[in-house]
Amino acid sequence: MKQYNIRKKIHTFLKSPLRGVGGLFLFLFPTVLCAQDLDAISKDKGITASGGLSFANTFYSGNSDIVRRDPYLFFLTGNLNVNVYGFDLPFSFAFSNTNKSYTQPFNRFEFAPKYKWVKLRVGSTAMDFSKYTLAGHRFTGVGVELTPGNWNFSAMYGRLLNSIEYNPLVGNLSSVAYRRMGYGIKAGYADKGDEVNVIFFSAKDDMKSLKFYVPDSADLHPKENTTISVYGKKSFLKHFFVQAEYAFSMYNSELRNEAGNKLQTSNFAGKVLKKQGNDRYLDAFNASTGYQNPLWGVLLGYERVSPDYQTLGGYYFTNDIEIFKVAPNVNLWKGKLRVSGSLGFEYNNLDRQKANDTRRTVGSANVTFAPNDAWNLSTGYSNFTTFTKFKPTAYPFYVDNLDSLNFYQVTQSVNGTASYLFGNKEKLMNTVMATASYQTGGTRAGTVQGDYSDFLTLMLSFGEQWIPQSLSWAVFATANYVDATAMQSLYWGPGVSLSKGFLKNALSAGVTCNYNHNTVNGVRAASLLNTSLSTQYSLQDVDKKYGKHSFSLSSGLTNYLKTAAEQRRKYEFLTTLTYSVKF
Repeated sequence: MKQYNIRKKIHTFLKSPLRGVGGLFLFLFPTVLCAQDLDAISKDKGITASGGLSFANTFYSGNSDIVRRDPYLFFLTGNLNVNVYGFDLPFSFAFSNTNKSYTQPFNRFEFAPKYKWVKLRVGSTAMDFSKYTLAGHRFTGVGVELTPGNWNFSAMYGRLLNSIEYNPLVGNLSSVAYRRMGYGIKAGYADKGDEVNVIFFSAKDDMKSLKFYVPDSADLHPKENTTISVYGKKSFLKHFFVQAEYAFSMYNSELRNEAGNKLQTSNFAGKVLKKQGNDRYLDAFNASTGYQNPLWGVLLGYERVSPDYQTLGGYYFTNDIEIFKVAPNVNLWKGKLRVSGSLGFEYNNLDRQKANDTRRTVGSANVTFAPNDAWNLSTGYSNFTTFTKFKPTAYPFYVDNLDSLNFYQVTQSVNGTASYLFGNKEKLMNTVMATASYQTGGTRAGTVQGDYSDFLTLMLSFGEQWIPQSLSWAVFATANYVDATAMQSLYWGPGVSLSKGFLKNALSAGVTCNYNHNTVNGVRAASLLNTSLSTQYSLQDVDKKYGKHSFSLSSGLTNYLKTAAEQRRKYEFLTTLTYSVKF
């Protein structure tokens, strides 16, 4: 009877809208269900469950002229994992009352059962193949991950974007979208640091998913994309390694234009394949090699991403860039002193189609020194220089003085942190900490000095922790100074914090208060007083039978003190009440 019921359920599933995916899964892995019933039952015993639930309520009020938050928001999140004879069945969800229109909604559900080296993803989930293909894009559908031995196999199919119709009453031009479906496969093998992967990913917008009129001002274009990537990594001679990845993308930015355009691509893929319609053949390549031993190491890297390279499996992507990089590191005195740095050169306009060239020099250095358990010192430096050469369109009867314009932009920053810990680890511990950071930036066009800006941030703190009394307190002071082209601003103020544990630390409470004073060009602009209170209580008596229950309350009050320009006192009050349980 049990076997009949299972087969009946499988037959019902195959008749569902996901029958194609289900049939493919059963065809490729017909022994998974049998292994669940036979192998697992023979080795494991019992059914266990674990998980948690959190319900947060946020209340906001204030008399500011601009409404900054909704007066009430709630967030309900939870997860449940049931282990049936060694077969994990995890389920998670998130829900909120936020009334916003997103192509990727906040409210989502995920079911991810796992057994040994087999993991299934169902619902709203995300997978990461590589940064050139499927790069963590959330989708609603089904995915599978298999890791038998040294092999790995991943596959997914689902909806990457949901269709959103144009609503003239709301004016949602920026959020109108086609339904986008996608699927992908990743297969690889790894052994002792050596690795090879092959990836295929494809996605396409459904032009029939929108039933109503969409204005041209929405700038909406149906797209299609197929990407293929090959990755390999090899270690040799104990301390050497080399890795490389090549990705090829067939990208169509306008499916409604069958005739296509005349744009050509100057890359390896574009030379091998023949262009069809509006397709663009683009590629990306990165490689690095290096040497690393316990004392020192160095890495050499190179990356080239074609102009307009895109993948519909990612949210953000940087293209039209070529990078050369070197990164050394040194470890001295048994790791107590660590020095690392990097120097890179970046170039754009790889196909020479843009009106300007940009060259960037990026350098950084970091030093960390921890001679003992008490002292910890660190400092860092970075330099970001951009050089742009402006090239206007040539005209034989007109000479533009901007023809030789060179534009420079330089940003440098340095930071440092020093901390000293002293006292008795069982009774009283004291901590002194100081941090400082400085950043300067400026531009120059030819011989003309442009905008500039200097930022200086300082922080000094002293704290004590009375361990037997579960009491800690700290005093601190911060200062932020900005010297820009047309403005000088100083933002500074002291603060104090106090926390205490009660009832054998089942109840904890803390309060923080700090004052901030702001002057702009020597004139008082604003002053505010921030006060926050937080408490948390855990029910310890019912932990064993009913799980770990806890309640937390945090409140913050910001008072904007009166100034010459603003006589009305403003305030903002935010409170969050959260209940959570873990079992």
